[in-house]
Amino acid sequence: MMKVRSLLCVLAALVVLTVGSLRLSAQETTGGLQGTVKDATGAVVPQAKVAITGASLMGSKEVETDASGYYRFANLPPGDYTVTVSMKGFAAIRRGGVTIQVGHLPTVDFQLEVGAVTTVLEVTGAAPVIDVTTTQNLTNVTSEVLDNIPHGTSFQSVIQFAPMARNEPLAGYTVNGSGYGGTGGSLPGSSGNGQALGYSIGGGGDSENSYLVEGQDTGQLSGGYSKANVPFEFIQEVQLKTSGIEAEYGGALGGVINVVMKKGGNDYHGSLFTTYEADGLDSNNNNIFLRYDPVASAPAAGFDVPSQLYSPKKDHFRNVNPGFTLGGPIVKDRLWFFLGLAPLFNSVAKTVDFGANNGGAGKQYFTQDTQTYYTNARLDASLTQKIRVYGSWLYQYGRETGAALPISDPVSSQAGILNTSTGAPLTAFSHGLGWVAPNSTYNFGADITLTPKIVSTTRFGYFFENYHDFGWQTQTPNLQWSGAGGVGANDNLGTALPANLQMPGGFTTAPYTQTFTQLNANKHYQFNQDVAFFKGGWWGSHNFKLGYQLNHLVNSIGQNGNVPHAYLRVGAGHSYSPSTSTGAANCATLGVEWGVCAGRYGYLIVNDFATVLPSPASDWNHALFVQDSWTVGHGVTLDLGLRVEKESLPAPGGVNVPSINFSWTDKIAPRLGIAWDPTRRGKTKLFASYGVVNDIMKLLVAQTSFGGQAYTYCVYALGPDGTPAGFSVSDINLVFKQGRACPSGPATLGANFATASVPTALTDAGTGISLIENVNFRPAEPVAPGVKPYRQHEFVAGWDYQIAKDWSFEARYDRRRLDHVIEDASLSDKAWGETYAIVNPGEGVNRTVDGYANYLTALGQAFLVPGWAFNDTADYGPGVAFGTCPTCPALPKAIRDYDGLEFRVTKAASRNWAGTFSYTWSRLWGNYTGLTTTDQTDGNAAGRNSPDTTRAFDEPFYYFGANGKSNDGVLPTDRPNTFKGNVYYQLHWKGSKTTFGVFQSAYEGTPVSSYTDLATSAYGIPYEAAYIFGRGKWANVTQDAAGNITFGTPYNRRTPWFTQTDFNIAEQFKVGEGRSLRFEASIFNLFNQHSVVQYYQGFNSMDALTPLAPGGVSLASGAALYQTLMGGYNPQAWVSSGGSPLVVKSSWYGQPQQYQLLRTMRLGVSFTF
Repeated sequence: MMKVRSLLCVLAALVVLTVGSLRLSAQETTGGLQGTVKDATGAVVPQAKVAITGASLMGSKEVETDASGYYRFANLPPGDYTVTVSMKGFAAIRRGGVTIQVGHLPTVDFQLEVGAVTTVLEVTGAAPVIDVTTTQNLTNVTSEVLDNIPHGTSFQSVIQFAPMARNEPLAGYTVNGSGYGGTGGSLPGSSGNGQALGYSIGGGGDSENSYLVEGQDTGQLSGGYSKANVPFEFIQEVQLKTSGIEAEYGGALGGVINVVMKKGGNDYHGSLFTTYEADGLDSNNNNIFLRYDPVASAPAAGFDVPSQLYSPKKDHFRNVNPGFTLGGPIVKDRLWFFLGLAPLFNSVAKTVDFGANNGGAGKQYFTQDTQTYYTNARLDASLTQKIRVYGSWLYQYGRETGAALPISDPVSSQAGILNTSTGAPLTAFSHGLGWVAPNSTYNFGADITLTPKIVSTTRFGYFFENYHDFGWQTQTPNLQWSGAGGVGANDNLGTALPANLQMPGGFTTAPYTQTFTQLNANKHYQFNQDVAFFKGGWWGSHNFKLGYQLNHLVNSIGQNGNVPHAYLRVGAGHSYSPSTSTGAANCATLGVEWGVCAGRYGYLIVNDFATVLPSPASDWNHALFVQDSWTVGHGVTLDLGLRVEKESLPAPGGVNVPSINFSWTDKIAPRLGIAWDPTRRGKTKLFASYGVVNDIMKLLVAQTSFGGQAYTYCVYALGPDGTPAGFSVSDINLVFKQGRACPSGPATLGANFATASVPTALTDAGTGISLIENVNFRPAEPVAPGVKPYRQHEFVAGWDYQIAKDWSFEARYDRRRLDHVIEDASLSDKAWGETYAIVNPGEGVNRTVDGYANYLTALGQAFLVPGWAFNDTADYGPGVAFGTCPTCPALPKAIRDYDGLEFRVTKAASRNWAGTFSYTWSRLWGNYTGLTTTDQTDGNAAGRNSPDTTRAFDEPFYYFGANGKSNDGVLPTDRPNTFKGNVYYQLHWKGSKTTFGVFQSAYEGTPVSSYTDLATSAYGIPYEAAYIFGRGKWANVTQDAAGNITFGTPYNRRTPWFTQTDFNIAEQFKVGEGRSLRFEASIFNLFNQHSVVQYYQGFNSMDALTPLAPGGVSLASGAALYQTLMGGYNPQAWVSSGGSPLVVKSSWYGQPQQYQLLRTMRLGVSFTF
């Protein structure tokens, strides 16, 4: 607290001394205007008065031209303006209809004619279409576009309007029910954004964009995805900045999305509105998902359980979004206000047939109710003509009851297919289960014109969100049957399983959520102080900017399952795959008795995942920047900028690991650009820019890698409990002790039970083995010495040309390369399994296997788990150490190369229509997808937001194919050809107006790449998966009657093209002066297209747990594991041996796993005045 107070005192002193500073472009909510005043002879006119007025500007602004006739206005809110120029001896000139957009600096020159000052010459002409002095790539989604082009209910839906951006289905993490994140609870590092898609700009993921509301960053502090929604009724304009980003911006590896809110004015204005959406208007968008058949008979040896695509029925639902806005003057030209309220009411209902389950429950009715109260308030004040201040508040309070709904029954064509939810107790779906999530954004600012040439702006912003669950029971542990379950199955003696174990796959015994959250509070503080100085005469005109910025992120979280949770894998033939030497030894003993690593009935895994910080996680990022936009003459402008940052990501208090600290010299980011107007008529621009971006770290590393997150398995042999029944759910009496059911510790540390002894059902009678192993997936991760910031550099070049008055053409090439990334990387210790540190992959201590092994060994017991040390021979016995691999290839650096060539044609509004049309050719190539992982190998569902801690570099063999060479290639979201366009047309008739709007997209499909687990596997997810044929390569895999697998020749394969047409129609009636009534219908995916957007690509069974293991290697093989998997091998020789299959082919392989969303429709009515 003292650190915060001291810092605020220093900042306050700076405010007093400098009276503020220039507006931070990262807080960009305004535009500007510049130009030169000349006389009829072409001579410049100094000291001419230039005044600007507009409905969105409180009062007016005036400046005088300098000695070179140059003028400039800064901090102009978006809108239409009138500019007046006067000078003694000349007739005044007035030009209206000058449109200012956020982030734009149009050039408007004036020519004065000799005459009386009282004479006013009116001239016409909008602002130029092209900003000939800038190098940035901007897309401004203006209020006119928002009114006429179909879009969703919040600003994120228009990100795809920028040519280089798109809504990416592979970044949504909604496969197989994995929908954590977004509105409800999320698991830090193991969740997506809660939506069916993410937002990709320039090859990056949605964790790499900046999501700003009035300049305040509203990204989720752990995952980086957008965490604040804004109804369009509150929005004036959305700015999308995708390349050529200036020195004021930090941390935007993808793009910057900034929402500019509406405000008051000198006239009262507002609206009343309602939108409506219901199941009767929409197609069925319940997620079709791929699963194992939960009631299938045990497959023949060497074959997988049959797969099944489950298609749930459509739910009954209703979304109603009424609201109002009101703005106007409290005191004209001095004090304005704006208010908005737009509550969203969402209701879902379904009837599910439980049949004979739950005591013959039959058909049961379930409901879910979600309310989100969007509220907006703003005040703008003009204290003097030179001092303007404002304050704004955006609030979205969310509350949901009925948060845990059962899966809907299957569609009629699948009648008879089991709905696994019906095996759970009815209390698991109680309407009393829910969550609450307040969410607020505050912004305060002051714009001060110190002199006609010096402009100062101060900004302070604060974003806050909190989340907690309520209503969940915290007493009875939950058991869940995995795989195909136990219906009709035999045990490992060949006799029938006890009746209490013969449950279908997915069956659960108690209400349970892994994301049960007592507290998840996020705070993001921003302070920005800048000075702008405009100067002519120094070999041209200069626009200097310099400033200081602070970003401070804080998170407090307490999260684990509401009760202890365990998976049961029951039935004959199921074998657990160990991760430690302890587990391997126990599995060998059990294998002698049962032929598999299991007990008589199977095995049980206590799954313990918790994130509990002993004190808040935080990040401090300070930045200084300076830049000059220097117009040197002859139509040439140079953008010269430099940004330096200092960042600290300390370990939470009480956690004994090193912090991440980057000094001012570690994060240096030059931003350079040149723009040239060869004609000097404002109609052509050639430009190029170069820039470096250093990421501002999210809090995930502090929350998880620094010891605040625990993820452990306690694995037990499952057998008879000694009673006639053989097994009872009550046998498994797991309890939490200090918040843990399976505590972190050595591989021999067992789970916590209510009794002092291990339950009889979890002890194998023949061998005496109960605990097979304790596997810790989240030991602390020390920070390697010399770690560099996550950094990317970008080069852009292009040409803009104004074809005609309202037509323009743009072409640009964008090249992006990663310099360094930050990730956790491991080697697998023989006794402990994967042992991690935070590194720059392929750099420093992580250059080679042997070098990294030496570094991990030197750390000793630095992993915050008692006894955990890498390569400790005391764990193995003499002479059985990790070993060396001198012939292993060098470990790879992270590669993500984006090259894009973009063409855009824009038709400005005229003759009742407007539109934008673009084509982008791009190539996304490498071995790393970024802060949002889109590799299916990472958890079976692309779109996990896990900045700096993905599975990308967890094992070095991921990056080598079976041929022993790098498997770099096209990345999962590579779409070489993308077309899109938006257009609207207005038809005026009899006092009313009909508007037709269309957004069309067509994206080439994404690569489909075969992969398999290597050395070990886990149920239900890819675990140690690698693209053994190379990225972008697919191999057809066949299996004969004996189970033997044959690989076809790998070839290039992609998903089908993704095409979609969104359409809206609106009818607007004028009902008096300045008043109108509007009826609207928006239809998304008009033609109800349903393309496959993802196939399942892993060829080894996630049920049989048969990884590809050349030479019989496992994670307990030490350096030999890496020698084998990185040195090359023949996969065909290791899928079958002597006619016996070693790998079971997945029945999921090549099956559709994710589809395009089907048609939806939203109706609306509004009255504006």
